[in-house]
Formats: sequence, structure tokens, C-alpha cells
Amino acid sequence: MRLFFLLFVVAFCSNRSLQWKRYSITGRAQGTTYAVVYYASDSSATQQEIDSVLKALDQSLSLYQPNSLINQFNNSTKGLLLDEHLSNVVRASISTHNATNGLFDVTVFPLVEAWGFAVKKMNTAPDSVAVRSLQSCVNSKWLQLKGNYLYKKRPCVKIDLNGIAQGYSVDVLAAFLESKNISNYLVEIGGEIRVKGRKQPANCYYFRQLSPLS
Repeated sequence: MRLFFLLFVVAFCSNRSLQWKRYSITGRAQGTTYAVVYYASDSSATQQEIDSVLKALDQSLSLYQPNSLINQFNNSTKGLLLDEHLSNVVRASISTHNATNGLFDVTVFPLVEAWGFAVKKMNTAPDSVAVRSLQSCVNSKWLQLKGNYLYKKRPCVKIDLNGIAQGYSVDVLAAFLESKNISNYLVEIGGEIRVKGRKQPANCYYFRQLSPLS
């Protein structure tokens, strides 16, 4: 007589783990996409709240927002007063510029724009004369931060914070989630990722049982 076996898989989880739910929020910000995934017992962080945080960041740091604070600085001749977000990112940028002996330089924006990698698209590449002219505007030594006021020593100086702004934005979103007592999450903006905790429920135990069938 041939015996057949039926496999039973039984999962036992604590009552607390059964309360975990997975929440996924996606959208657009800073000219790209974002995704937030977190585990919690309820939707303590909503799409509206996350979009509000990202909107504040966009109004400060995004080159894709015409009236953003960074664009106001780029369009100014002498500089302007920064908000908390722009001040934090500019300080980090200047610190990184100094630590890398100038290899990281946020004043590269005129060259980025000339080569068509900014919001404004170019049909032709700049010639050597144009590049040499723009290079006179590219150097963080033309920036001076006093308190929260960022001065430009040359009117042509413009900044592009994309090398650090999205990583900073991920940190801001992560801090927002943690303020909601969320400790298991993934935050991603334009490829920049921050992860904390683990997928839930994490304390389930699985038992397998083979039962013969005639």
C-alpha cells in the first residue's frame, strides 16, 4: 500500500506580533519618486503628513520648484537668508568641500546646467570658451555663510545641492517616522535609502507536520 503524506504548516505568533501591519506610501518629490514602507500597529504616519514634510523640503532645496529658496538664492546677486533645511545642507556641503580639498563643490551648477543636466535642457554641448567662462563662477570660496545668511561673492555663483539634498531629505523623513514611534521602516528618495529595524512580524515560529494519507 502506497502512503501519501499531507504537509501541514502551522504558524504561531505572539499576540503582539499579530498587530503588525505593513504600510506603503509612494509619490513624487524633488523631481523624482519616493517610497516609504513601515511596520506598525496603525497608520501613525499618513501620506498627507509625509507629503507635507517633502513639500517643505522641496520649497527649500528643489531646483525643480521655480520659487524654492535655492532658486531664489541662485537668482539673487548677493545672497539671502536661509531656512533650517537649506542652512543645514549648505553647512554640510561646505564642510564636505573642505574635507575633500574642493572635490565636492555645490557651486558646479552653472556647468551642470550648461551640459543639460539641470531642469533647463540644452540641445548642444558648451564649447571650450563657454566652459572656461563658467569656471570663473565655480568655487565654494565664492560662498560665505554668516549665521543663516548665505552670501555670494560673485553674482554668477549658483548652487546645486542634489549631491547631498536627497540623502538629507531621507534623514528628515526617517526622523519624522521615529517621532511617530516607528522603528521598522525603509525610506527611499531617488535611490537614496535609509533602513531601520526589520520586516514584521519577526517573532513567528513555524512547525511542520507530516500526516499519512492512505
